[in-house]
Amino acid sequence: MSRRVVVTGLGAITPVGNDVDTMWKNLVDGVCGIETITDFDTSDLKVHIAGTVKDFEPEKYIEKREVRKLDLYTQYALAAAQQAVDDSGIMGKIDENRFGVYIGAGIGGLHTFVKNTVAMENGGAKKVSPFFIPMMIGNIATGNVAIRFNAKGASLSVISACATGTNSIGEAFHAVKDGYVDAVIAGGTEAVISPLTIAGFQNIKALSTNPDPKKASRPFDKDRDGFIMGEGAGMLVLEEYEHAVARGAKIYAELSGYGNT
Repeated sequence: MSRRVVVTGLGAITPVGNDVDTMWKNLVDGVCGIETITDFDTSDLKVHIAGTVKDFEPEKYIEKREVRKLDLYTQYALAAAQQAVDDSGIMGKIDENRFGVYIGAGIGGLHTFVKNTVAMENGGAKKVSPFFIPMMIGNIATGNVAIRFNAKGASLSVISACATGTNSIGEAFHAVKDGYVDAVIAGGTEAVISPLTIAGFQNIKALSTNPDPKKASRPFDKDRDGFIMGEGAGMLVLEEYEHAVARGAKIYAELSGYGNT
């Protein structure tokens, strides 16, 4: 049985705003989210700019004692997912066994990986955190969001580089359309701006070396010279149409198809 799928919730943590309304206003106003990197020294790098999230407050969404146990990419995912779920009003109106989570990350807990690699190099195995694996793995954002919202239905972590968020939403669309779940929290999250990743991408000549934040990102320009690394998270609540209508949910859009090659 083929079912209709609609969007009933939105959430975002981005370089141009840490909620949907701020992000949208800044996009419409032409605000640039790309800036000179200040979190670490870039003097040994050819790339000095990135799209970084500003003024993120994880404690607004996560208990303070839990923040240190979560890589930044998971913190972003939890924050954006909380926004989307709150926006949808779905909690208490969905069978937990029919509620899923499809969240992807191209790399995952990179900051945790680097920190623990340095710790082991300097102090041996005893210096590696017991939280290393559950903070680093690429499906832990999905896991933490599922736990947070008691979503016990179909859950999946898609990894497909720059297409990860789109593929996550598309696969979630199929899960709802084909009747495996009635609603899904779906999207992508990433937080990998670091000297290591910039060095890696610059050395395969994938990143722009243009130092001007307002002129570097121009993918369709004949003088383009690479992409700009960014971070953040975007989440949707996808829901079966009749289920959404029955509970009086506001509907932003309908998804009519998806494919990948």
